[in-house]
Amino acid sequence: MSDAVDDVPTGPSSGPSPDAVPSPDPVLDPALGLDPALAEYVPGASIALDDAERWPLLDAAGAGALDDVRRHRAAPRWRHATGDRLVADDLPTLDAYDARLRDEEASPAHALPDWVTALVARAHAVVPRYRRTPAARRGDVVALQDLVPVTRDDLRTDLASFVPVDVPLDRVLEGTSSGSTGAAITLPLHPVFLVQDLRLVQHLVERAGVSWAPVDGRLGLVNLLDQRHAYTYASAMTGLRRALGQPAPSMARVNLDPSGWDSPDDRATYLSELDPQVLSSTPLALLALADLDLDLHPVAVVSGAAHLTPAARARVERTWGVPVVDLYGLTETGSVAARTDDGPFVVVPGHVWVEVLDDAGRPVPDGTLGEVVVTTDENPYLPLLRYRTGDRARRVVRVVDGSTRVELHDLEGRAAVRYAREDGTWVAAVDATQILQSYGAAAWQLHQGADGAIALDVVMDAGGSADRAGLDAAIARTLGRPVRSRAVPPSVLGEGRARRFSTDLAGGEGF
Repeated sequence: MSDAVDDVPTGPSSGPSPDAVPSPDPVLDPALGLDPALAEYVPGASIALDDAERWPLLDAAGAGALDDVRRHRAAPRWRHATGDRLVADDLPTLDAYDARLRDEEASPAHALPDWVTALVARAHAVVPRYRRTPAARRGDVVALQDLVPVTRDDLRTDLASFVPVDVPLDRVLEGTSSGSTGAAITLPLHPVFLVQDLRLVQHLVERAGVSWAPVDGRLGLVNLLDQRHAYTYASAMTGLRRALGQPAPSMARVNLDPSGWDSPDDRATYLSELDPQVLSSTPLALLALADLDLDLHPVAVVSGAAHLTPAARARVERTWGVPVVDLYGLTETGSVAARTDDGPFVVVPGHVWVEVLDDAGRPVPDGTLGEVVVTTDENPYLPLLRYRTGDRARRVVRVVDGSTRVELHDLEGRAAVRYAREDGTWVAAVDATQILQSYGAAAWQLHQGADGAIALDVVMDAGGSADRAGLDAAIARTLGRPVRSRAVPPSVLGEGRARRFSTDLAGGEGF
């Protein structure tokens, strides 16, 4: 197997790490059906790290198990390679994070937590966006509610101003926000921040009443996609909490699309024989996996990145008979809230503070619908103060089983959307996302009418290598229909993380 680009182990479309060295002439394999703008999906298009650099904490037993996963006779076509980069000095930080997860009262529901006040003060001392303000220069004490909320476009246009000047950058991993609501953003991520999300999932699975402990011969986790082109890789989870001396379990990111496999039978063979303990994916891919009727025995299912409808949850629960954790979060902020039924989302324990604001950026009374805004410092490279998610919900504080918690009711996040081609097949919105980003779209609204017609409003990136004509042709090829396209100013699409994919066609949303 050829080596490939190291990318971040979480997130739907992570970009290459700073250690990756491009090969001189990557060749597009016509058999892959790649659009010319998607050369990054060519296997082996870059030279990357060796295994010892990817997994400094991986022992011989764990390495052997990972090798079995990578070299399995029915293994998928690996496009990339990645590692968690954890070192021994990271373990105490992860232990402290676990302690915060166990402390359900770590983030007070009503009063502003002390860590938020400390973060605001620290940001005005070391984060360029805030330290250059008049208040910072005067040494004034600034309150969180006095800060202007941060938008996705703020990160896209001036990311460096959000990175603290006192944090060493020698361990930065580059992750890419999927851009499902606009142009992709390359973000600086810390290895510990990424593994904390894994520890959170482990915590939530165990809170749902099941044990997630590594089992020899089984994948610890599989992250599933179902799209035309995707980063796929195998990795070791050296950061998963486990018994002393137990080897690190392996995980794999695989594409259910037939193009990701050498033969149609390999997909069923690989997944059934390695029998992943936890299935992690979007609602669409989970439904596609359920349709395959494979011999799988997960202990839990994790759904994220799009709205999980009651019907989809019921189908998943009926198929595998295990808890389904619905996780809400963003690449920029990490996980924000979760639920294990069709009730409200519960804000996760730890350093996550959630407000709900009106369109003018003012807090609304609890129980009032508004925009979800997140403050968090879990990622040392990107502490965020009042980050606008573009999603809407009602913030409600309740006492459940003696514990006070913050809930998000009626959360209106990103719906799972797909588009119908003229030949009757479906195309997931993520396939359109890849094309739009690659041709220089900064933001867009892609809509399919009830008659099947496709309309695209697009804001092209004036500062990048935008190719409007190429974009129109590529979108038409991808969706298998003519596209009515027009260039629009950003104001037409709205601020924040406004919805970018929609459909009026039966079967296109909320399946």
